[in-house]
Amino acid sequence: MYGKVGKALGGISPLLAVGTALFLLFGPLYGFESGDSEGNFETGTASAFELALEGGDRAVFFWAAFVVVVSIVGAMGALANRVGWVWVSAVALWGLAALSIMSIGLFVAPLAIVMFASAALITVSRAEPE
Repeated sequence: MYGKVGKALGGISPLLAVGTALFLLFGPLYGFESGDSEGNFETGTASAFELALEGGDRAVFFWAAFVVVVSIVGAMGALANRVGWVWVSAVALWGLAALSIMSIGLFVAPLAIVMFASAALITVSRAEPE
């Protein structure tokens, strides 16, 4: 039973990863304030996609793709019952979440939790006698 739940969690992880990537790219991540010498001020939010198109940091495209690819690898491992791939994916997502906790890590952490749960459940199911 644990194995089926683990495979299901691993199987849905690419969908969660696509949602995470879309939120990273199009979610309102950056606040801004601008003004001129005449006293006209403007405040608002901008997405990482908008900022990248205006010449800003384009690294968010790489990290969004990284999250999706790592989740696909983990899902393939879960569905093929290759628990090593799932653990590698879980550790990679946890590493990204930990290293970037002040920026995108909070968005990646729920996906890392799902991948970790998938890996743990598949590992437990392999240790159970059938």
